[in-house]
This record gives sequence, structure tokens and C-alpha cells, in this order.
Amino acid sequence: MIEQLLDTRVLLLFLQDDPGLSDALAQRIEAPDRRTLISMASLWELAQKEACGLLHFEPAHRPDFPEILVDEGFDILPVEWATMQRAAALPRHHRDPTDRLLIAEAIARNIPILSLDASFDLYHVERIGA
Repeated sequence: MIEQLLDTRVLLLFLQDDPGLSDALAQRIEAPDRRTLISMASLWELAQKEACGLLHFEPAHRPDFPEILVDEGFDILPVEWATMQRAAALPRHHRDPTDRLLIAEAIARNIPILSLDASFDLYHVERIGA
């Protein structure tokens, strides 16, 4: 099975059925031959943005949010110390700590990351954005 990692924005667009997410990316996320991974860091980012009023996304309040995603067919990745160290050592092309963790995870696993953020291209990671 082919693994792929979602960045937080793509996850949010997908969960909200937002037209800002291309049909090609949505189909790739839903493809039965792909294992779609979501980092716990993305869930933390959504909860943080919700708590600060930067986002209205009710599931971010739910204690069972990770389980809901698992029931929908996603796999949740914990944030490991090795990933944190790898993210800290990355070049400073991108300052967002969550994105840096996601980039480090994709590099470590040698898997593509589904992201609309072109700055990910500055790292040695395969980014799929359309």
C-alpha cells in the first residue's frame, strides 16, 4: 500500500469538503490503494487555531477527534522525538513548526506529502499539490 501524509491545510479542506481542494487531491486521499497518514501535530495545530479564534472547526474540540479520523480510514501518527530532532535540524526555509514536523516526517518515511504550500519544495520531499 502506498503511504502519503496530509498537511494540516489539506486535511482541513478535505474534512470540510472545501472546493479549494482539487478533485485530484481529494481522489488521491480517498484512493483505496493509499494509506493516508495524519500527524498528531496537525490535530494539535487545528486545536490551537480553534482555541485562538483563528478557525471555527467543531471537531477540534472533540476528545474523540483522532478516533473519528481513524474510523474514516486515516492513520494517525504520533510525534516522535526523532521527528522533532529532524525538524529542528532542517534548513530554515519554512518557520512554521507544524509544517517543519510534517516535512521531517515525510522525509524520514520517504513518502509524499499532500500540500498546497510551495515552500515545501525547498526541502527534499515529494510534494503533491494538485
